[in-house]
Amino acid sequence: MSNDERAAPARQPLVVVRDWDADVFHRRVLELETQGYTARRETYRIDPEVNPDTGEIVHLHTIEMRLPE
Repeated sequence: MSNDERAAPARQPLVVVRDWDADVFHRRVLELETQGYTARRETYRIDPEVNPDTGEIVHLHTIEMRLPE
């Protein structure tokens, strides 16, 4: 068996979308969906963070998006 036959199959492009602003985050996800990407819903997270200068709680929105196989 040649090295080419043993090589792992090529993976589809993966994009990780992250943003502090929910509107910007969702706009970017919608843009990628119009380009054919699908959201990997199991990777969707909202992580709270505290700004050390102001004490304000902000949220980082994250999701992985992939082109269908």
